[in-house]
Amino acid sequence: MLLKIYWPKQVILVALITVSLCSCSKGKSSPEDPTIVPNPEETLREKYSKSSAQWPVAEWYKNIEVRELAALSDNPSKDKVELIALGKALFFDPRTGNGLKTCASCHNPDTYWIDQKTTADGIALHHRNTPSMENVWYLEGKLFHDGRAKTYREQIAEAINSPIEMGGNTATLPAKLQTRAGYVSLYESAYNNKNMTIEGLLDAIAAYSKSISSGETAFDRFVQGDYQALNDQQLEGLHLFRTKGKCINCHNGPYFTDLDFHNLGYAVTNKGALDNGRFESSKLESDKGKFRTPGLRNVTNTAPYMHNGTIATLSELVNLLSQGMTQKTGQQINGILSPHIQNLRLSSKEQENIIIFLSSLSSESIKTERPILP
Repeated sequence: MLLKIYWPKQVILVALITVSLCSCSKGKSSPEDPTIVPNPEETLREKYSKSSAQWPVAEWYKNIEVRELAALSDNPSKDKVELIALGKALFFDPRTGNGLKTCASCHNPDTYWIDQKTTADGIALHHRNTPSMENVWYLEGKLFHDGRAKTYREQIAEAINSPIEMGGNTATLPAKLQTRAGYVSLYESAYNNKNMTIEGLLDAIAAYSKSISSGETAFDRFVQGDYQALNDQQLEGLHLFRTKGKCINCHNGPYFTDLDFHNLGYAVTNKGALDNGRFESSKLESDKGKFRTPGLRNVTNTAPYMHNGTIATLSELVNLLSQGMTQKTGQQINGILSPHIQNLRLSSKEQENIIIFLSSLSSESIKTERPILP
């Protein structure tokens, strides 16, 4: 005999909901589900041995233009060979200035296009450090540490005319060089015209300057698929550079610079006087104490550091930045400190790994033959 059981409608409804919920939960993977085998944790090398678009997410500050680190890009400057030859002669010729100093006096090709001095040593001592000429084409519109020159003509003319740099005179330079048959020949080859103009001479120096590039690095090879090009410490440093160290916020893209201007809280000259930085040209209060972010290619070869050349080593610089610059003797915050300057509390080992990573941005010095001057 069959026994009929009558369940209340409410009980049936609860039972149906319970069955439904169980069915839904079984449709998702969970740690308790015996049919799902979790993937083992990837090693750091495995995380980075793929396209940079698939790297671990970098730690970006708010309102930052996100640009991933990238391999060295091709130099787009394709000026006429004859124009570059004219510019090279002028770059190495003391007659471009007052007969004592050349562009190469500070931008020495044998030392990665710097003079390795605290501040530029021209006709008189400068209060700013000499920046490298490598990849200068990338800086168009933001030349000098404070970005005051918008064009190469403007930047080069200022250096030639400066009483503390080259002590020359661009107004009389064409007439002076016009008397040299060798320069007339170089100029004619470059411009199909023998009549020199200062604009033509400045453009030639600019063409040579923009032809100066850095070389391929271990980091470039890594990004392009040679995933053994970085050793373990360099790889740790790369990860820290992008994450805990927050370095990528200012040092990004193929040249490791956002080309922007920041106040690091150390806007002084090498003598300790206040240096207004970008404010000197912009006259904007918000620009006080700001300087352009330097690129980091060959940074291990271009000491000393900062706009005033007072930081002797990368170890000192990374330590200062990791602790918010507060422990630098004589520090004076001029203007508004960048919100990017924070105490990151990087351990000594983490700082060391970042520095070792920076060594992977070094390339061989490219031999530059000095020209025979007209």
